[in-house]
Amino acid sequence: MGEGLMIYLATSVAKLAFTQLDPLLAAWYRIGFGAVLMMIWRRPFSKVKRAGLPHTSRDWWIVALAGISVMLMNTLFYLGMSNMDIGIAVSIEFIGPLGVAVLTGHSWRERLGIILAAGGVVLLAGVSFANPAKYPHFMIGLIAILIDGVMWGCYIVFGRMVAQRSNPLDSLALSMFIGWLIQSVFLAVPAVKGVISPKPGATWARSEFGSLKLLGVMFFVSVFASFVPYIIDQVIMRRISSARYSVIQAINPVMALLVGLIIGEIPTAGDLAGVALVIIAVVVTFSGHRQPDPETM
Repeated sequence: MGEGLMIYLATSVAKLAFTQLDPLLAAWYRIGFGAVLMMIWRRPFSKVKRAGLPHTSRDWWIVALAGISVMLMNTLFYLGMSNMDIGIAVSIEFIGPLGVAVLTGHSWRERLGIILAAGGVVLLAGVSFANPAKYPHFMIGLIAILIDGVMWGCYIVFGRMVAQRSNPLDSLALSMFIGWLIQSVFLAVPAVKGVISPKPGATWARSEFGSLKLLGVMFFVSVFASFVPYIIDQVIMRRISSARYSVIQAINPVMALLVGLIIGEIPTAGDLAGVALVIIAVVVTFSGHRQPDPETM
């Protein structure tokens, strides 16, 4: 709950900053600051830690895929969130973890869970499409969030593999840095330009010291939405199965809705019903799991 509150308060700050910096560019700073902080803290290439680096191509692929999953998950979440309420975005992205459960599970829970979740997503989408004035580009956001959900499922799988290594935080630092380097190929130049010369619609970012203020905001967002939460995730993932981890994450839509209220995102009755279906789907799907899933070890 503390992690969820931390993430979505920082996320609400990021969403307010979208008026000053485009969402994709904001995602580059969020991931970048977090990756650099992790590398400075863990120093995985230092002499004393070099022996703990991945040794085989398989190990490197796992570390890299975890980082790519994190990078795409965060980038697409920002794109999706800019076109819908935070609570709705968080609820829809649960399709990813539930999809992993369906592919790896064999009981009625997985099938029922994905049906309930799909119903919740359809309801949330229907409510939003019925009110196009609020988010005219909701379809773009919906596609981004659905792909983001797939990446979240990949992160649960590969992130838990990273967590099982003897030096998980060092491996996490490598993962985040690799993901950021790949992202930088596409977003580094426009992101730097976006801060040095803010877009025409920006207000305070174009004022005196506005660029420094914008960097400070994105540093804050990165620390409390990426750096600290991913460390917490690694601690949790070493102690519980990915199924139990997914059940714990069911609190996130509730936390996101509460934080959304703070910035004026008022859910409708249809929104609340859709979110409730997704939460029920997560609990039904994963609450019956007692042991770690062999496929995600």
